[in-house]
Amino acid sequence: MTDGAIVTAYQPVPLATVQQLDPIYVDVPQSATELLRLKRRLEAGQLKHSGTNANQVRLILPDGSNYPLEGTLQFQDISVDPTTGTVTLRMVFPNPNGVLLPGMFVRAVVQEGADEQAILIPQQTVAGDTKGNPIALVVDAGGKVAPRQLVLDRAIGDQWLVTSGLVLGDRVIAEGMQRVRPGAMVREVHLPTPPSRK
Repeated sequence: MTDGAIVTAYQPVPLATVQQLDPIYVDVPQSATELLRLKRRLEAGQLKHSGTNANQVRLILPDGSNYPLEGTLQFQDISVDPTTGTVTLRMVFPNPNGVLLPGMFVRAVVQEGADEQAILIPQQTVAGDTKGNPIALVVDAGGKVAPRQLVLDRAIGDQWLVTSGLVLGDRVIAEGMQRVRPGAMVREVHLPTPPSRK
């Protein structure tokens, strides 16, 4: 730019773009449907508010690694974008090393509520019945295979969040489902517990 250059109104090309990098804002769209479901579950007592960590947010970077610093949920938009059916959540993250850049795609983990009675099962343990409804095969108290119809909420990683159909302590068949039939006697072998997600 030369001395004496003039910036005019409605100029199509900006001379410079000013962006703040530390702290940096991260805007995340949230489905209006998911927002309504969350509010209903909180009101019904199925979820409990997260308490002191309610505004803490974590980020997953494009390469799958966790961003080391936690951010804060600043606000949730009050209107739904009619073209996408989403509301915007704005978060603020410290960015002292400039890892986060404008335009970068990241995934945010916002803990809005906790289901203390939630049951997660591996996705490979769920099959479909003749009508396509989700079922799992469990081992009953007598060591026999019994089918259970499930109601699934959603996938979390490689697991399903089960809304109903299982109770704490049920033994779900995870391997060899194609070789067993309801009513068959089975010998139980426990699989190792997967590491907890943080």
